[in-house]
Amino acid sequence: MLRLNEAGEGIDIVTVHGAYRKKTTDGDDLYYITGLEGEVPTSAHAELYAKKLHEHWLRRKLIKQTRRILQLSDDNSRGVEVLLEEAHTTIGSLLNLRPSSKFDLDVLLEETIDSIYTHKNLQSTGYSSIDGLISGMTRGEITIIAGRPGNGKTTLAANIARKLTLEGKTVAMFNREMPNVEMMKKIIAMESGNLSYRSLRHGVDDNKMELDLTVDRISKGYKNLHMFDDIRDLPSTFREIKRLKPDVVIDDHVGLIEYPSHDNRDLRIKIGEVSKRYKWLAKGEDLSVILVSQLNRNVEHRIDNIPRLSDLAESGFLEQDAETAMFAHYPWVSRYDEVDKLEFNVYIVKNRYGNTGTVRMGYDGDKCTIYNSIEEARNDTFK
Repeated sequence: MLRLNEAGEGIDIVTVHGAYRKKTTDGDDLYYITGLEGEVPTSAHAELYAKKLHEHWLRRKLIKQTRRILQLSDDNSRGVEVLLEEAHTTIGSLLNLRPSSKFDLDVLLEETIDSIYTHKNLQSTGYSSIDGLISGMTRGEITIIAGRPGNGKTTLAANIARKLTLEGKTVAMFNREMPNVEMMKKIIAMESGNLSYRSLRHGVDDNKMELDLTVDRISKGYKNLHMFDDIRDLPSTFREIKRLKPDVVIDDHVGLIEYPSHDNRDLRIKIGEVSKRYKWLAKGEDLSVILVSQLNRNVEHRIDNIPRLSDLAESGFLEQDAETAMFAHYPWVSRYDEVDKLEFNVYIVKNRYGNTGTVRMGYDGDKCTIYNSIEEARNDTFK
């Protein structure tokens, strides 16, 4: 064919056979030449061939990764929870490499328009006063709730969990700071509106009927609230999240997550890794994440005791990876002789998609309830 091309002659079965130097008497050479066309791939099926090649490559990669997981399983220095998380991550990364995975601009535009009109990518906190500033939580993003001890950060997270649950959302709550039983006492106080948290802590006498009625309501209406107080590490946490597939995850609090004993990295670096892994989890599972954290003591040394972004304890990575960072502040704790006991402030110090500012709210500690305003709290407290 090269000689024919150099001579300027056409190339087809007849000319190639005529110029073939090793002709046979039985015609096998002609049979061979005519069969070549069927053996050579054409550009018409290039995409199909490419997918076949990719599937074979993916199969080899799966074998390689499976062998690696097998080798890691023999390493007794690694905890089984870490191994399970690594195996899940490995398989997940391979699934994302499937030949069918591709970017489709039209599909993305359709999803974006649907999100604009239906707001399905946004999830309410349950508080109109907060949502009015941040427009709600975004699926695939992290919200930080932080505060000093006794300033209501956990109570705020619990109230959000309750409101989302009653809206029909599935909520997974990891209680690292307090037992599930104590968190449930808070929820009982919120749900009842008549039982005090103090009485629940010390025993109920004449309000047993109210307690029974409240417990019955919670038993029927909170089926999609899942609480864990015995999960210490991140791999086990993520495994439960992937199993439950909730709308919202609340982790209270990230400073108490345990790491392998041989992990000697600085706590700030560890928490930075936690926030990044939560970020990818939120995107991969299409959920909203609320991380509860401490503020450092700097806020206590200022005259106004108002928290700032620099007060975020342990790691600036939390703020860096978050969509929204809000600080819970209960002024009565430090200035009980100057402020209204019902006053509760939420400082929105970071908002990736909107404005920052202060949300003035109400708080009744004995009911473990946070209200949209002081007026709402006063009307409920003294009704």
